[in-house]
Amino acid sequence: MKRESEKSKRIKAPRPTRILVTTDFSRNAEEALRFAVPLAQQLGGKITLLHTIDWKVNPQMRSAPGVIDTINKVAKDAAEHRLESLARTKVPQELLEKTIVEFGPAQVGIPEAARELKIDLIVISTRGHTGLQRILLGSTAARVVRYASCPVLTVRPVAGATKVSGPKAANLGPIVTRILVPVVFSEGCTSTVRFATTLARTMQAQLTLLHVIAPLPLNCSRYIAEIQQYDAEVKLDAKQKLKSLAATLPQNIQSEVMLRQNIPHLGIIRAAREHRCDLITLPTRDLTSLKDFVLGSTAEKVIRHAPCPVLTFNRHLTATKK
Repeated sequence: MKRESEKSKRIKAPRPTRILVTTDFSRNAEEALRFAVPLAQQLGGKITLLHTIDWKVNPQMRSAPGVIDTINKVAKDAAEHRLESLARTKVPQELLEKTIVEFGPAQVGIPEAARELKIDLIVISTRGHTGLQRILLGSTAARVVRYASCPVLTVRPVAGATKVSGPKAANLGPIVTRILVPVVFSEGCTSTVRFATTLARTMQAQLTLLHVIAPLPLNCSRYIAEIQQYDAEVKLDAKQKLKSLAATLPQNIQSEVMLRQNIPHLGIIRAAREHRCDLITLPTRDLTSLKDFVLGSTAEKVIRHAPCPVLTFNRHLTATKK
């Protein structure tokens, strides 16, 4: 615990004043922007809009670099015009920092742009023109989450949402008032709560600390008494730990604790839906072990099915970022 305490003390307040919103001009990307605008207002931040152009050059054209340059210029001019038009209609002038068009794969260009611009938060949709029905190993959103040096907010388009157009459409996004913080009582739990606490203070939002206990095994009637006793002990221990964790929160932060018994990702998703949470915060591990994130992990499943945006962050990078 001493080691964790020392790490937690180094965590800087994650106030996202520089927000990078990525777009491929799809409706889903527009939904991410619609959420980012009121978020920037709430945080007192500025928005940078980024569009990346990625295409494969026909090998036969490599012998004519002038043609390639002309095509690139036409494509970039068109993208810049479209991006500036999007900014004018969807982002209030006082919130817009700049618009940027870059060449290269989005999954590479987005993290690189974030580092170069010293971005505090990336906002990205989980679906774009690729038509993916889920985040898979290799998708843009999953790779950005894996390699970004700052927190990433993934916005999943909600089925049946009303489509609104016009200059005021971006201002209809939600204000974050309730943040769900799943905790697992492992090393790093304190830093996770500290990160969420700073967000809650900045947003004037309420924190809900959630712990999900694994469901009881099936077809074990022979040992039902022992299993029920163990289950009761686990729940009592979890309640005590949640209570202790909540006691460490500042008095000016409204909070509540919640204990669920379910498969982890289902417990998180259902809690977020039933309590109408506006945001879920989930930590990732260090960059060397993030391969697990995009293939069947709890975080990947939560991002894929959550009823609200999910903010993923690398607690080690957050702890050391100045």
